[in-house]
Amino acid sequence: MRALFCIVVAAGACVKGNPIDLTFTQNGGTYAVPGCGYSVTTLMGAEAPIPGTDVVGPDPTVRLVHLGVIGDPETSVVVQWRTNDEATLASTIRWGQGANLAPSDLDHTDNGIEFRFHGLGMAVYRQHQAHLCGLSPGTTYSYQVGGTDPTTGADHFSPVYTFHTAPDLTANPDTTVVMGFVGDSRGGYDVWTQLVSLLIARAPDVVLFSGDAVTEGITQDEWDVGFLDNAQPLFATTVVIFANGNHEDNALNYYSQFALPGDQQNFGVDWGYAHVTVANDTPADPNAITGAFHDALAADLAAHASARWKLVMHHQPMWSASTKHGSSTVLQQAWQPVFDANHVDLVLNGHDHDYEVTKPLIGTDVQTTSDNATVYVVAGGAGAELYPNGTQYWTQYSESTYSAAVIQVSRDMLELDAFRPDGTAIPTGFTKTKP
Repeated sequence: MRALFCIVVAAGACVKGNPIDLTFTQNGGTYAVPGCGYSVTTLMGAEAPIPGTDVVGPDPTVRLVHLGVIGDPETSVVVQWRTNDEATLASTIRWGQGANLAPSDLDHTDNGIEFRFHGLGMAVYRQHQAHLCGLSPGTTYSYQVGGTDPTTGADHFSPVYTFHTAPDLTANPDTTVVMGFVGDSRGGYDVWTQLVSLLIARAPDVVLFSGDAVTEGITQDEWDVGFLDNAQPLFATTVVIFANGNHEDNALNYYSQFALPGDQQNFGVDWGYAHVTVANDTPADPNAITGAFHDALAADLAAHASARWKLVMHHQPMWSASTKHGSSTVLQQAWQPVFDANHVDLVLNGHDHDYEVTKPLIGTDVQTTSDNATVYVVAGGAGAELYPNGTQYWTQYSESTYSAAVIQVSRDMLELDAFRPDGTAIPTGFTKTKP
């Protein structure tokens, strides 16, 4: 990790990272994205988003490219990036339909948005976003982002990356979606880099990250050098959907860098035959667990009662046999009745740094089949120090190991397979069929 440095500005403020702009307006704001039917809202501590302009700073090299989604993933995507300086305002995306296109074949150009946010020690960082909407479902696109120096005409763009939109089930009823699932990379970026390569080899359509990407959510250096830089080969081509972890701790850095639906804390996304509900189990107000966040979770699942497969992702496990944290009885009491009532198929967690799969559960009772029951998976092994595993009456499998997983979702089957950083398979996964 880079050493932080301190600058004393005229007013006597000590700044770690980038010099502070004392005129910085940090009240947040909302920007309605043209042609997308949704808005981007920044929080207190950040600027309101505005369209990019033709201004290129001293080092406009594009870095930390990653994809997100706010609208329908069948027809939209969000590209996010930063540059080596914080002075570049250019936020251009060039794109075209097709895989691995040459830059000269990117036949569309659109302007994105940019905004600044405060980090640790009141350092200032600038985030760029480009929103593509009105895309075709199940289609491959190529793109690059950056800007052009208006004085010299020199281009400063990223390499060309390729992504594809979520499938249209009406047009492709036999489609299978592959979801990567991983969490808790904090502090272990050698392991994280290995797992990124293994996930790339498995070609996921979307990545689900269950939280704790970094040690402290307010430490931008770790986001940059540890997490996002190593993840760029995967995240620049595959949308990543996050759940807030206790180490993100609802930091402004986290919400500024990842485009997610709704309020970015509690939301749902359809991807193929799967409906994925994401919840924040570490809210700023702990009472939200039984209040507003409980209600948001219940409302999302009720609104998607007809979904073929229901997956839920949040950070802290309701069911864990690890001797480090173990099961959250608070979440069991607050949220499990909602999962049981809505027949959730699979719940995805991290927090405990091991790999665990439960037997099918309704309440505290083990079921003979998973037909109407829920299976809970803990896969908090993306690099953070390992925790001891354990075994309880409801344990199907547990192992103290680093891990990631892929979930294949088709109309008739949901299948989860996990693997270690050396590529070897973890022997017990999960398969459920719905003929």
